[in-house]
This record gives sequence, C-alpha cells and structure tokens, in this order.
Amino acid sequence: MDVNTRVLRAYLDHFLPRDVVGPVIIVFSLEGVIDGIFNLYVPDEFSTLGWGLIFVLAIATVAYWGSVDEPATEELQDRIDEIEERTDQ
Repeated sequence: MDVNTRVLRAYLDHFLPRDVVGPVIIVFSLEGVIDGIFNLYVPDEFSTLGWGLIFVLAIATVAYWGSVDEPATEELQDRIDEIEERTDQ
C-alpha cells in the first residue's frame, strides 16, 4: 500500500486546523493546573485511564468537528482529487 504524503498532509490540514493547534498549545502550557484539578477528582490508580479517556474524547471531538463541516469536507475532497490528478500525470 503506497501512502501519498500529499494526501496525508491534506487530511492533517483538514482535521488539525491552525485554529485547533493554538488552543492545544494553551492547554499544554496549563498542564500543571489541569493536572492538579484532575488529581482532585480522579484517584491516582485511575489517572492513566482518565487521561486516556480524555485523549480519546479529544480525538473523537476533533474528528467529528472536521466531518460535519460540509464546505470544508468538500474542499478536502477537491484537494485530494487535485493531488491524485497531479500524481497520475
């Protein structure tokens, strides 16, 4: 299976737009605060499971958000078609 890096980059640009990356950087900069609040409500023995759940929910939210934006989805498909046409030539 040959993976076209341009198509992969188009998917990443679609599902990880720059307006998502900014808040993610802010969240990572506040990691200590978030971890402190998290530890108040989640026992230590369940912390890995809790962070895993948060990670999965974040991925699902971003994927859902990227799939319901109809104009952006059409733009993604147009970009993929354009990349495939260039590759075929």
